[in-house]
Amino acid sequence: MYKVIVSDLDGTLLTPAHIVSEQTKITIHKLLKQGKKFIIATGRHNVDVEAIRKTIDAEIYLITSNGARVHNHKGELIYSKNIATEIAQMITEIGLPETIQANIFRDDEWFVNTPNPAVLNFSQDSTFSYQVVDLEALDKAGIAKFFFCGPHEDLVALAAQINAQYGAQLNVSFSLPECLEVMDINVNKALALAEVLRIKGFTMAETVAFGDGMNDVEMLQAVDKGLVMGNAATMLKAALPDFEIIGDSADDGVAQYIEKYIL
Repeated sequence: MYKVIVSDLDGTLLTPAHIVSEQTKITIHKLLKQGKKFIIATGRHNVDVEAIRKTIDAEIYLITSNGARVHNHKGELIYSKNIATEIAQMITEIGLPETIQANIFRDDEWFVNTPNPAVLNFSQDSTFSYQVVDLEALDKAGIAKFFFCGPHEDLVALAAQINAQYGAQLNVSFSLPECLEVMDINVNKALALAEVLRIKGFTMAETVAFGDGMNDVEMLQAVDKGLVMGNAATMLKAALPDFEIIGDSADDGVAQYIEKYIL
């Protein structure tokens, strides 16, 4: 039986309103009472996710920024991996069309090149917000990740450009069709999860994970059982055609699966 349960947030553990449902909170507490471990693995910033953890009111490890940061159940930083400063500088110098908004997570800060109030709707339980700055002039030390928001076709072209220039140094993936994530090549949720499991004395063979986006691929492949949400991106379902598909996040699909097959 699985001892560790790992879940992405948006499109997975959270409802379409970007909150943790009461049913999901109850299920997580049941897991913890049985001595199992529950881990969040998300592309969100740790400050943002800390607010979500408080709504769950449980001791949970947080893998954030797609694995660039890990915080323990006390909120202490135990692992970090940044984009090299010179590469980060070159990314900010890429000419972007007006349809794409650029975002940077640097340590405990969030910077953007232009306002985008829509992205704030993902953080209803958090006061975490962005600062509008000149990204080219920003100090590039301590950057966990970039993410770009815009039409999918424009982001596909941007991903191709970044991969062509810096593909050997960066991990470029879609968390949503409208959101392109860029981290150091050695950053993904699976690598961060391996570090957490090592610290806690567990293995991938004892772990099950849930996800809905392309930034979940490595994690879903690494664990003993990777589960794809019914509402997952078409790209993810195509990338993992043999993986089991469960219910939608709108219907508490993660909690339903845990109640039926793990508890």
